[in-house]
Amino acid sequence: MDDKLISTIDKITKLTQQNTEFDIELRKRLNVSSANSVLSEDERINQIYEYCIEKIIRQQAIEFYADFPLESIKTILIEDYVRMESFRRKDNFGDFCLSLYQQIECMTNKLCETRELSEITEKMWGYPAYLKIEKGKDPSINSRSCDYTIASLLFPGNNKRTGNTNAFEKSRISLQTQYAIDKIRTIVYFLGYKAMMKGSDYDSFVEITSLLNDIYQCRNMNHRGNSQNQWEKETIDRIIPLKSFYYFKFLGVLAQYIEYIKEGYTHIPTLLDFCKTIQPQKIEGPNIKSVGFLSPEELARRTKKK
Repeated sequence: MDDKLISTIDKITKLTQQNTEFDIELRKRLNVSSANSVLSEDERINQIYEYCIEKIIRQQAIEFYADFPLESIKTILIEDYVRMESFRRKDNFGDFCLSLYQQIECMTNKLCETRELSEITEKMWGYPAYLKIEKGKDPSINSRSCDYTIASLLFPGNNKRTGNTNAFEKSRISLQTQYAIDKIRTIVYFLGYKAMMKGSDYDSFVEITSLLNDIYQCRNMNHRGNSQNQWEKETIDRIIPLKSFYYFKFLGVLAQYIEYIKEGYTHIPTLLDFCKTIQPQKIEGPNIKSVGFLSPEELARRTKKK
């Protein structure tokens, strides 16, 4: 048989195992009652039970996303939610994480495609990450302190190949082309904290973004051929022994992320108005000469034949 047909059969088989409603409808179309054309009484009861459970889960998913502001992707999110809960009931942690992450990824990408959020972030990368707190005064988005920039908070670390900070390099590319986890941190900052973080918020920011990163690392743990680096392996080895705990911890993170979006989405026009009053602040790169390296221009000048 053709490999493509075999692949199609495999996909249909997997879908019948994951989606009871699909399984029942397919059996009706094929005029068979089970894979062996015979269903025991217990199997019939189990099918009815699973069908009822899925209806309940689907209703929960609809209610979960009822007031989510991105209407165009709600159907996709609801389907992923149903799959996620199905995998949780079957104790399939890897596919549970994947389905959960796909919801986060879908809403994150949709937001990062918008012109408004792109304009806000690209204007503000170089501004201080924290508000200035003054006794007797309400915090204001206009009043910021410290030299620690938003880009430094959202893009920590250095590029080992170039020696530049990630803040320097990533602040120069568009929001749409950032890595997935960088987009997620961006959503947490600009929508979750409405770009008004205080220094005292740092620990909570690290906690939520670290858990989101854990989900990101766990999303592909069941995929064959997916090689893990040492950090990914350590993350998964830390989580798997406690997976019963992390089922609910990750669900809590999903709920929190959605709350960030729901609360911050209506604040986007305010941020956009603020950004119209400011100019982008460029993040300076490292002083290349001070660490013993030559710029390409200087190297060319020195090696040019006279």
